[in-house]
Amino acid sequence: MSLSSYILFWVCILGLCLGSFYNVVILRSLSEESIVFPPSKCPKCQHKLFWWHNIPILSYILLRGKCYFCKEKISIQYPIIEFLTMILFALSYTKFGLSIKTLFTMILASCFIIMTTTDIKEKLVDCNIAIGLAIIGILFAYFSGGVNGVVASVLGLAAGAIILEIIARIGYIFSKGRAMGEADTYVAGAIGACFGIQNIIPVLMYSLAASMIFVLPVFFYNKFKANDKLTCIMGVLFALSIVFHIVFQNYLTITCIIVCGVILTYSILKNIKDVENKNYLPFVPALAAGVLYYVSFYF
Repeated sequence: MSLSSYILFWVCILGLCLGSFYNVVILRSLSEESIVFPPSKCPKCQHKLFWWHNIPILSYILLRGKCYFCKEKISIQYPIIEFLTMILFALSYTKFGLSIKTLFTMILASCFIIMTTTDIKEKLVDCNIAIGLAIIGILFAYFSGGVNGVVASVLGLAAGAIILEIIARIGYIFSKGRAMGEADTYVAGAIGACFGIQNIIPVLMYSLAASMIFVLPVFFYNKFKANDKLTCIMGVLFALSIVFHIVFQNYLTITCIIVCGVILTYSILKNIKDVENKNYLPFVPALAAGVLYYVSFYF
């Protein structure tokens, strides 16, 4: 076995073990319990787990997805988080080798795994994690770019937070509340600190594109159920306009995209976080997708 393969093996083991710990952080941050005490227990029957119940992925398989004591089903979240952490750690090492970038991207991935999961489960994000990530981003900028890197990082933090806060407050114009949660502003600021003022706009654009992939199907499904034919028709026309523009690339198709896009944007902002509409989707997963895309191809 080569040295690189040997290190990769232990990186994967580290990812699995930390993924198991992140499950504890996720669940106990939502229940507001200490992440240290009490020891690991079944969330259903509260029985203390044996050491072999906590082996990443393997324990879930051996226990057949059920608690050893009460036989209640164990959430599939546990092996998914462990496997995802392992994969992201392995990809970080494969791409950057033994470097500060590898350590940084592992920390970045860890923070987003925790924040994304809590956002999906309960639409809650611990802003302290985002603040910690911002500090790490500034430190990384110092070690990789010196004083100039720190300046770009701080400016990126401000830009990310301001841009998301402006988008969020636009929601007051169209509906009864913010278009996005306050935690999203913290996360966007952390992203800006990590990648600098020169990269925050592309990362946020990738995130917005990712959000459309998740948001639009649910949005149009709800509109279809509500018999909002106009919005559904405009959505189809918007998609067709993009297709036609790719094929023909003329001013008519550009005009159609702009007109349909403006109407759809108005409708989405009006409904994305209405107080009476609880079907809005969390935005941190989209931010995570944008960050993952940027790190994979441009970092």
